Amino acid sequence: MTYTTGSPPPPAPQPPARAAPYGGSAGRDRTSDPYGYDVERADPNAPARLGGSPAARRRRRPWVRWALFGLSFLMLAAAAVGLYFFVILPLGFGTSLVAFTAALVPVGMILAAVWWLDRYTPQPRISLVYAFAWGAIGSVLLTLFFGTFFDAWISPEEETQLVGTFLGAVVQAPVVEEAMKSAGLIGLLIWGRRYISGPLDGVVYAALIAGGFAFTENILYFARSFHQAQAAGEVAVFWQTFFLRGILSPFAHVSFTALCGLGLGIAAERRSLMLYFGLGVGGLSLGMVLHALWNGSTFFLPVDPEAPMAGFLRYYASVQVPIFLLLVGIVLFLRLREKRILRRQLSEYGRAGWLSPDEVDMLISMRRRRRAESWAARHGAVSRMGMRHLIRSAVALGMERHSVLFGRTTARTRARERELLEEITADRRLIGALTAPVVRG
Repeated sequence: MTYTTGSPPPPAPQPPARAAPYGGSAGRDRTSDPYGYDVERADPNAPARLGGSPAARRRRRPWVRWALFGLSFLMLAAAAVGLYFFVILPLGFGTSLVAFTAALVPVGMILAAVWWLDRYTPQPRISLVYAFAWGAIGSVLLTLFFGTFFDAWISPEEETQLVGTFLGAVVQAPVVEEAMKSAGLIGLLIWGRRYISGPLDGVVYAALIAGGFAFTENILYFARSFHQAQAAGEVAVFWQTFFLRGILSPFAHVSFTALCGLGLGIAAERRSLMLYFGLGVGGLSLGMVLHALWNGSTFFLPVDPEAPMAGFLRYYASVQVPIFLLLVGIVLFLRLREKRILRRQLSEYGRAGWLSPDEVDMLISMRRRRRAESWAARHGAVSRMGMRHLIRSAVALGMERHSVLFGRTTARTRARERELLEEITADRRLIGALTAPVVRG
């Protein structure tokens, strides 16, 4: 497909289409707008800004990316084996099993939240698995390795047990742990900007990395408390640890690391190297501060011997809960923002003739997406796969279009736009061929 003008050419004429069976509203009144779009243009030249004569495409070598991904997973698998033999196995099989089972509760909450955030503009599954694996394996081992040297560096020559515990919890843990978790985000940026292209993408990957880290860390904490409970002959020690880490604070690590992911995501959307450094370091530093505030609270809160948990619960309700609610509000705003972005950008392509208004309505609604996939599934698995791929390609097209508005148009962005438009056209033809009746009534 070649471009001879500054804007994408209109699709080839198609025969009259049937009413969209997956939730379209073909009968609605469109007298106010002949094409049915009710959003203003974000760019007067859109989508022509991505136009221009096509540059010669680089020869793609996808095997290089897959080979690097495979090598990374092999390294993480080897690290997992080392983590099991040198950290988990010494705890004992029974203790490890109890701790692993208890750690599934908080990580299940995190994965459910990430699934809800990611389902609107889904990321590649292999990158999501990589993010969780990095958090659960890579960042833990690097924290154990570098934490020892950092702790020796910050410790005074004459160190008491209280000072050592304080420095380890309030200085060493926030700095080293957050740095090692954020290294996974840097790795995803190195793999390609397609993985982290906006603020919500950064939050999703940061949450998975932090969730993986918390999962492994919880296993170690729960195993230690289980040993203490066995030695003391009281199960209350274990349940108190489970309540604090598994019920009250499953999203603590997520909140800390999400700030760095948010900063890197904003920079990726703006395509600014200065913002990568400024917002990345700023988000990382703020995450370290919140981490230190969380760990340091136990050293400064007054403890009532008759009710040892009362002081912490008051601090938790007055400080940590508002911080958490503020972060939740930011994430919900980003979720709604993506919906508005997708509607505006896909409407631009609709005005150019690539999408119908009913298709735009379907693509921005999760309910209508599910109805479209269900309708396609009635015509076979291939039809459903085509519908799912069409939805993903259209979502990627809209988000890519939004990102380009903040940066300079390049041959790569033009090639990516043409590639996605061709995929959407091919998917539509495939679905139409599989769902059209052989004999018309």
